[in-house]
Amino acid sequence: MSINVGHIRAAVVTMRANRWRSLLTMFGIVVGVASAIVIVSIAQGVKNSITGQVNAFSKNVITVGASSQDPTGLGLTSIPFVSTLTYQDAKAIAKIPGVQVSVPLEVLSGLPTGDKTLRHGIVFATTQNLPQVLNQTLAYGAFFNDQDSNAFSAVLGSNAAIGLFNDPIPLGYSFTWRNQQFVVDGVLNSFETTPFANDTLFNNAVFIPVGAADQMSLYNNPVYQILVKVKKAALLPAVAKKIKTTLLNSHGGQADFSVLLPSQIAGSSTSILNLMTELTLGIAIVSLFVGGVGIMNVMLVSVTERMHEIGIRKAIGASNRQILMQFLIESTTVSIVGCMIGIVLAVLAIFSLRAATNLAPAMQWPVFAAAAVVSILIGIIFGSVPAIRAARKEPIDALRND
Repeated sequence: MSINVGHIRAAVVTMRANRWRSLLTMFGIVVGVASAIVIVSIAQGVKNSITGQVNAFSKNVITVGASSQDPTGLGLTSIPFVSTLTYQDAKAIAKIPGVQVSVPLEVLSGLPTGDKTLRHGIVFATTQNLPQVLNQTLAYGAFFNDQDSNAFSAVLGSNAAIGLFNDPIPLGYSFTWRNQQFVVDGVLNSFETTPFANDTLFNNAVFIPVGAADQMSLYNNPVYQILVKVKKAALLPAVAKKIKTTLLNSHGGQADFSVLLPSQIAGSSTSILNLMTELTLGIAIVSLFVGGVGIMNVMLVSVTERMHEIGIRKAIGASNRQILMQFLIESTTVSIVGCMIGIVLAVLAIFSLRAATNLAPAMQWPVFAAAAVVSILIGIIFGSVPAIRAARKEPIDALRND
């Protein structure tokens, strides 16, 4: 079927003559297209941010953690109930060929108290190599070293400094933790944060030497994670396999730990986001379907109202195909215009989110193209019924219609 330019002009004239009805008709298309583009852009932006953050924050780093397997059989698969990792495990991993450095993170209970009590923070015991593994620098002061391994010194996350002392540079200040006084030697630069990521954990953290923590707890602290920096990215899979073998040997053959590559960490961070995106896209598809039904209903009303026009056109020689194309192009035009409005609103929403929030939606041009194609298909599919009804009308019956 060839598209007549005159049909397109007629469709535009009809839409202008019935502006409000046309706007209400395309409302579902506008909402569906705009919401689909915005949601996909937000999701892609967050994924890009998480991936970039993992690459910067954990480049060539393997994360060894407590197993997420559920020993109770109650379906609590995401909760690491008991950590069996030890400081000795970190030392054993450091000896594996290809490992540059292995850093334990011990989680410690208790609330540090300086000028104020840090109620929303966490205390980690670690070693001097943590900044190297995290690819993070200090804003002020210095990180403790081997000579300070047994000293009661501390380094604070950016938020922890404010939370303890209401001062971003509390160098030399002291705070109390478990009845022991610690002196602040440094403050880390703020870690970048993204939605669905828990990097604010380090911004609110207090870091103390492993030796000092072990002295206070008689070497009984659980290791939350072991961060293993590998010399080359190409060695990551082989080193990860060797870590598993080493830990299985030291844990009596029990796989009560997890070994995660950077790509796996990024994947786990975006799994919930993917689910939410799919759910919202489902709602957008329903909106597009409703918009298509609206187009069909309005076009059926339009066919009824324009029976005389149809009868006259047929009486002067218009074919069924020409009548069919006329109404099909009208419905498709309504759908395309709705898509264009939806795209404009989506772009405005994306730039508004970038300006007003910490989100960085990433516009995906294939999504725009897909929205246009889907809108055309909706116009064709849902406009077919009224168009076929108009085309099949006999001229005499059409002219007699009141």
